[in-house]
Amino acid sequence: HISFIMDGNNRWSKLNANDLKTSYKKGAEKLFKIVDHCFFHHKIDYVSAFALSSHNISRPKKVLSPIINLLDLYLDEFLNNSSKYKYNIRFIGNFDFFKTETRNKIVIINKQNKYLKTLIIALNYSGSQDIILAAGLLNANTNLKINFSDLLSTSQYPNPDLLIRTGGYQRLSDYFLFQMKFTELFFLKVLWPDLKIKSIDIILAKYLKIERKFGK
Repeated sequence: HISFIMDGNNRWSKLNANDLKTSYKKGAEKLFKIVDHCFFHHKIDYVSAFALSSHNISRPKKVLSPIINLLDLYLDEFLNNSSKYKYNIRFIGNFDFFKTETRNKIVIINKQNKYLKTLIIALNYSGSQDIILAAGLLNANTNLKINFSDLLSTSQYPNPDLLIRTGGYQRLSDYFLFQMKFTELFFLKVLWPDLKIKSIDIILAKYLKIERKFGK
């Protein structure tokens, strides 16, 4: 399981004198190009991507609108041209922020299960809120013998083996806080739209040389 924090779209837009719509479109295209490479070149079964943080929701409408509009376009493509994507697509996060039509599309897509490989996209997601909600469920079901991790929104998926964050910042930014306890972290200065496939190959080669002891 390889995970990405796709940071730098906004800065890329300013540096390249492009509008945000163009920037986020390029960022989305980069995601699916990398996802295909991870799934079908490196034989990875799970890829996850932090697309929209719950903390990003407070940004100005002019920043959020291109993201929401792009999401709606891709949701329609996932539904109407699903054969283009040879893997399952799952969304996690708080969908209350989105309009009803968008939420309904997400529900339909989340139920589709055609393939062995899965792309997980975090939308309006907060790792700390995920933990708080799971703790509430556990507290409400004290008589049940259940693992805490089974109550998280990621319960169906293995924890990430490695995380790649672009954009130069070395932090998790409230992403997969519980799930990252043994994840190998790689931070790159490159902005997300400029990330190269070759960089993924280099990081995966480094990862395969790491002796992972999981605290033992």
